[in-house]
Amino acid sequence: MFKKEKTMNGNFTKDKKFIGKMFDELSPMYDFNNHLLSGGQDLLWRKKAVKHLTNNHVKSETILDLASGSGDLAVEFLRLEPNKLVCADLSLEMLKINNNKINNKNHIAIQTDAGSLPFEDNTFDITGISFGVRNFENLETCIKEIYRTLKPGGLFLTIEMFGNRSPSFINKIFGFYFKKILPKIGNLLSKSKYAYFYLFDSVDTFLSAGEYTKLTEKCGFKTYWHKNNFINIVHTVIVQKPV
Repeated sequence: MFKKEKTMNGNFTKDKKFIGKMFDELSPMYDFNNHLLSGGQDLLWRKKAVKHLTNNHVKSETILDLASGSGDLAVEFLRLEPNKLVCADLSLEMLKINNNKINNKNHIAIQTDAGSLPFEDNTFDITGISFGVRNFENLETCIKEIYRTLKPGGLFLTIEMFGNRSPSFINKIFGFYFKKILPKIGNLLSKSKYAYFYLFDSVDTFLSAGEYTKLTEKCGFKTYWHKNNFINIVHTVIVQKPV
């Protein structure tokens, strides 16, 4: 166990050492907790996103699953039958689960920082991140690295919980649950004193889906597909590196 760290404005830090250690600590119960707390919807969102790629017959010989964690998105990526599937994450404990979950000769798991990817330019056909971009310390730098390592015409898929400032009644109800109830349940199940408070904080202070899309465009991408999965909070965003 280690103490939670906060920035000067009271929010949790996104320092990569802190993030890596937190997910190491969460790893034993990570899959169980997330599938339980989302009602299994997180698995469905991943499945639908990859099905969209399958239906559009996109090129998928080389795929990077970044911030891969336990590998749930990578499991779906296997449906695209890549020649190489690289799963990258900061957490070694999560990568151990990843390796055990994905029994495939084309799968490679590596520990790396998204802000400095150890790959050559124009390497991947697809890069995917599910519920990871809001943990990046320098988001713009990471998106630029993803752009650099994608082939021209390559796709960058994001599934994420985005910041939502909507005053609608349903958003207020969910906001109360997400801030006051879910963190206590999540921390109890994971035996962490702070991890699911970090979850709320990381979503509450994150970009909206629209702001995120504009940032990817600033980094050179163009919008390919966008789907609102859940009350304007969970979105799938797919952008493309121009040919």
